[in-house]
Amino acid sequence: MSLIVIFSLVSLTLTGITYYFSGLYQNWIWFWTIPLFLYAYFLVAFATWLIFLYVGALFVKEDENYIYKPSRFAQSIVRSTARVCLLILRVKTHMTGLGKIPDHKPLILINNHVSVFDEFAIAAFFPRHLIFISKPGNFRIPIAGAWMRYAGYLPIKQGDMNDGAKIISLAAEYAREHGRSICVAPEGTRNKDFPDPILLPFHAGTFRLAQDSGAPIVAMAIQNTNVIAKRFPRHRTHIYLDVVGVLEKEEYDCLSSREIAEKCRRLVEKRLEDKGARFYHFRKKEKREDEEGADKGE
Repeated sequence: MSLIVIFSLVSLTLTGITYYFSGLYQNWIWFWTIPLFLYAYFLVAFATWLIFLYVGALFVKEDENYIYKPSRFAQSIVRSTARVCLLILRVKTHMTGLGKIPDHKPLILINNHVSVFDEFAIAAFFPRHLIFISKPGNFRIPIAGAWMRYAGYLPIKQGDMNDGAKIISLAAEYAREHGRSICVAPEGTRNKDFPDPILLPFHAGTFRLAQDSGAPIVAMAIQNTNVIAKRFPRHRTHIYLDVVGVLEKEEYDCLSSREIAEKCRRLVEKRLEDKGARFYHFRKKEKREDEEGADKGE
């Protein structure tokens, strides 16, 4: 049973108890408060869950150089918690292309990176447990960072070639010998100037992970995670996770890592350009340009 279902049942039960023992049910004028009680008790349940996570985080080593073995239990905790967070943030997730994902084999998932919520969304809804390769700063986030380490996520230092090679080698071993799926953003950092450019260059070294492991590469395009914080709480945000292509080992075996990087980048870039109308600020920009064109026409 998912956390959302559990929290919903708890909030429904506590709301019923509150109405019964307070006598509010006797006067229909108070019925409008039911959604408020449901939401408040849902948040209380979530806060209690965060206390549990905090206590669990106390047992995780704080040494940033220590890497835990991947834990399905911790990955399930991260997945469930991410789903609740996105629900509270009023995020509606749309996923397409899942039928392209190879069955019963580890994979390397690559995606564009526009927000801290990218990993939230992928961890919450991608139909595989994943080991994320992420920057060390994310592992210092209170509570979340500790559970990321416990889940076996791998920290990679940006600009450190030796550290990068070590982490890529370890991730390849996880995929090749232990059947684990890996997720990494080949841009290397968040695209803070999105949508200009719409994508940063893909680091060729990232794709050594696929070459060393022999796992298929699954390319995903992510949209709108960068506006979640801006739109909350007034508006719901629709985000899109689209699997846009899969490269099997036979398709990239004869290519260099740079050629693989460019091939994957074109797949993601094409989807972002084709589906530009999904972006909230793209719509505003297009509307503004149309108005300016009309003014010039006058």
